[in-house]
Amino acid sequence: AYAALGLDTERLDTGLPPASPYNIRTGLPLANPIPTISGEKSMTDMNNSADNTDIQQPARKRLPVADRDDAMKSHISVTSPYDSLDALDMLHGYVLLRQGKSFQGVSQRYANALAHKVQKAGLSAIKSDELTYSTQAGFGDEWVPDLWSAQIWNRARLENAILPLFRNIEMPSNPFELPIEGTDPTVYYVPETKNETDLTISGSTNPIPDSKVGSGKVTLSAQKLALRVGFSSELVEDSVVPVLNLYRDQAMKAILTSIDNVLLNGDTATSANINKNGGTPGATDRYMAFNGLRKLALLTNADTPPNRVDATAAMTLALLRQTRFTMAAQYSARPNDLAWIVDGGTYAKLLGLSEFLTMEKAGALATAQTGQIGFADGAPVIVSSEMAMSDGANGKVNFTTPANNTKGTALCVYRPGWFVGYRRKIAVSVDYLPYYDSYQLTATVRLALINFDTDVAAALYDI
Repeated sequence: AYAALGLDTERLDTGLPPASPYNIRTGLPLANPIPTISGEKSMTDMNNSADNTDIQQPARKRLPVADRDDAMKSHISVTSPYDSLDALDMLHGYVLLRQGKSFQGVSQRYANALAHKVQKAGLSAIKSDELTYSTQAGFGDEWVPDLWSAQIWNRARLENAILPLFRNIEMPSNPFELPIEGTDPTVYYVPETKNETDLTISGSTNPIPDSKVGSGKVTLSAQKLALRVGFSSELVEDSVVPVLNLYRDQAMKAILTSIDNVLLNGDTATSANINKNGGTPGATDRYMAFNGLRKLALLTNADTPPNRVDATAAMTLALLRQTRFTMAAQYSARPNDLAWIVDGGTYAKLLGLSEFLTMEKAGALATAQTGQIGFADGAPVIVSSEMAMSDGANGKVNFTTPANNTKGTALCVYRPGWFVGYRRKIAVSVDYLPYYDSYQLTATVRLALINFDTDVAAALYDI
């Protein structure tokens, strides 16, 4: 302003360069613009530089930062009447509802809950969202019974005490001949090859005699176990959800425990049966399916060589070892391939053995500390509720005087010497009978058990 009016501006000079040679307000050039000091930028250049910087690097927009704990104070949850049921319960319910007289599909809520629980449980044989449209053929409806049956079989393989001990094979036919190892080839000490006559493939002049690899086979014959349960149509209509756990658990436990029972106690003898000594077994008694583990140790191989030991009421580690080594050395000397199967009373006596009881003898695995016996001489000890008590005379169950059945048994088995075959895994179905206005639940399985020879089990009885 002073320069525009022709006034002296020296007194206003501060020694700093002007912001611009032009009037800031009017944009007119100044009369005596003060030159900028060398090496310094004018205010205009600085402003332009700042403007360019702002343009090149725009300010970032950020969401407000909140405390993480605030998000945890409240949440939204949706409840369902099916929260108390697991995937198998709901599969069972679907099988029941599916057999209804006027079944038009389950509700959308039931289908969604079933699909969610099946996926969460990691069950196979189902595709995403198929159960939402479960009444459409080929879109999940026929998968549900198969999925339910498959999961029951998987549970048998995981939770049973006896069945998981042995290798199993799916039988392509019934009966099925399973090839097994036979005699080994013979190894010889041979001299150096020196003459042309030694070069013949066959004949006595060859320095390396030939031998054969023996082969053998065992025959698996599948037998069927089955159960059937009936319940009224009114029960399904009025209270299907509350009774799902009860019916499903009872049916499942019955078929699973029966598998272990026949593997352990099977005996096809119609007289002097190890499960009914002094009586006549019924034609449909489950242990009549095939011969099992106890039968081999107590009777089949009881004399030559003797594979059973009478404990005479005493339980000692020495007796366990004596029983184990009644089997052939190639079996008894491999503790990792052995397993002890005992009843509850025998297991309690094992806990009290001095060799397992205290820490100075068993260390951190002392039964006084752990309350359990994991291994006996390197072989796992398994408790089975299906191991029958006997009268002690010969390891058999006394039918005439049941009160005498107070003695336990410890069974040692060589696991690779047994094979379980199945022609049909556990199959479960529910059918509606309109002429009775009721439902029938059936569960079936076709199994076979075979031993490779007669020296793969031993029994310590009368404990």
